Amino acid sequence: MSYLPEFFIVLGIFVFLAMSFLSALLDDDLPSTLPYLFQGAAAGGLGLFLINQTFINGGILSRVPTDPTRFWIGVAYLASAVSMSAGLNVYLAIVRRKMALSSILSGAVTVPTFMVSAILVSSFLGTGGEVGFSPATVLIMAVSASLISVSIFGFLREGHLHFRNSSGGGGALSTSPVSLPSVQGEDDWEESPKKESE
Repeated sequence: MSYLPEFFIVLGIFVFLAMSFLSALLDDDLPSTLPYLFQGAAAGGLGLFLINQTFINGGILSRVPTDPTRFWIGVAYLASAVSMSAGLNVYLAIVRRKMALSSILSGAVTVPTFMVSAILVSSFLGTGGEVGFSPATVLIMAVSASLISVSIFGFLREGHLHFRNSSGGGGALSTSPVSLPSVQGEDDWEESPKKESE
């Protein structure tokens, strides 16, 4: 059984959608237009997928799964998605100076996405599009999946702390006395006249 080069376009669409979701979660640290840019890139990938199918049906592109044009279109789109994920890490680390958040995002999304993409592309090239993974490849993907799950747990924990801190409190009620705002003209209060003892 062989898988098509357009699979790489679909994988890139999922990466862009995941980055859109994560950038919406980190809206305090990232530009507010970034989720929409990622969603636009995912929509562009869907358009690219449909154009490829139209060209295949029209005879412009070959139906052979190892067609180099189809392969390089899919790989280029997937590479743009992975590089945007890496660019998001660089932005958080250098521009926003959030090294902890950048390292968690890198461990949860960027490195596993790069590893899975590299494994799938190398498997496609090595087997000519046939789905057949060696035991070593399956082991690498299993380790990657476990690392992804642990990293996503850390990322969600960090995101929860980030959200809790940015919303103005730790969620617990404060027991300290509340200071009331000063009323303008507070100093103009008149004191009651004191009785003068004679």
